[in-house]
Amino acid sequence: MGNKDRVKSITEQKNADSESANSPDNKPNETPGKNSSVIDKIMTNNIKVRIAIIGGISAAAIPIWQIYFVETSNVSIEIASIIREESNDANIQLKTDELKQLEHYIPDTLLYDYNKQGKRGDKLDFPAFSISVLIKAFDKSKQDIKNIAAINNLLREYQTQIKEFINENDNKHILEEFHIANLKKWSLSRYIEDTAATYYETQLLAITRSYSDLPYNEEGLPILNLAAVRSLLVDVGEDLEKVSVDNNIRLSRLRNDIRNIESQIEKLKKDQSDKYSRFKVEIVAFNNGRAATSLRPLALMRVQISQGNYADVYLTMINYSKNSELAAGATKIIHYISDQLITFPKGDQTLINNFWGSTAWFHVYTIDTSQNIFTSNHVPFADSVHRKVIFDKLKEVASDNKKRLN
Repeated sequence: MGNKDRVKSITEQKNADSESANSPDNKPNETPGKNSSVIDKIMTNNIKVRIAIIGGISAAAIPIWQIYFVETSNVSIEIASIIREESNDANIQLKTDELKQLEHYIPDTLLYDYNKQGKRGDKLDFPAFSISVLIKAFDKSKQDIKNIAAINNLLREYQTQIKEFINENDNKHILEEFHIANLKKWSLSRYIEDTAATYYETQLLAITRSYSDLPYNEEGLPILNLAAVRSLLVDVGEDLEKVSVDNNIRLSRLRNDIRNIESQIEKLKKDQSDKYSRFKVEIVAFNNGRAATSLRPLALMRVQISQGNYADVYLTMINYSKNSELAAGATKIIHYISDQLITFPKGDQTLINNFWGSTAWFHVYTIDTSQNIFTSNHVPFADSVHRKVIFDKLKEVASDNKKRLN
């Protein structure tokens, strides 16, 4: 064999060995057809795998979306009104001569001791009264100035009748004919004490109607003790005269002091308002969310005087057990009340009293059980001003509508 033939034979042998080495059948540690089977399965189930993964993610995401974006409360609050409520907690003694004149117009139940059976006892040494009682007494005193003249005319008329009945020479008014009906017409309890009026009526009945104790004349008619009747009428006349004199004295003093009494009452009213009044705030709460919530019983009212100058008023919800729950999609009117001003710091008392009804305005802040805080709109710090703002807006819209109609 020549050299060319030998080289060709060797070359063909190498090529054959190379193809044999690269054959899949000759690769070590590999199972024929296994990898291709797995890849085929993955490719076949690719859509199902993707759907399973997306489903798992969605299942986890939906509750989070519901909790934080869909099924949550969405509360807003709006101030409807604010009222400054006067209190009667503090009582006032009649320390000045002018105020002491009001005692005549104060009910006896406030001037005397009464036992458990309601029987009146001794007069109180240092009676004290609420400002509302004093205001009512003052109103009665002003009315009394107008009435005293008319009352004295009636008293003089009753006194004239008494003189006519006890006058033996008056044939028109016979003492024997004076009975309890005559006495009752005078309504003595309007002018003298009830006990005295009752006493006179009881005594007259005993004199004129106690037939078992009366002597009788020959004709069988009861003999009245006319001397006793005359004496009783004289006593009644004296009491009425005393009332008339007292009325004239009181009328003169009232006319002279009515202005001083009025100024003292106004000062007492202001002192009471500055110390013992409290605030009632009405808000409208809206829950536009899809979950219920519950407001806490406390709220804060911040009265803004100017930039950086404010007073805080703590509020408590009225009827908390019924009003705190705010259902999904619900609207509720809720009322809050403050403590009396006397419990506030002195500085806050001064600011509130000075700026109530002026240029100040206020917000209300509330909180629910999830610690979410809600801020109201701001309105003037006076209900009258707030109402005026609302009416002005309504009048403006009404005027616009009128122009369009024309």
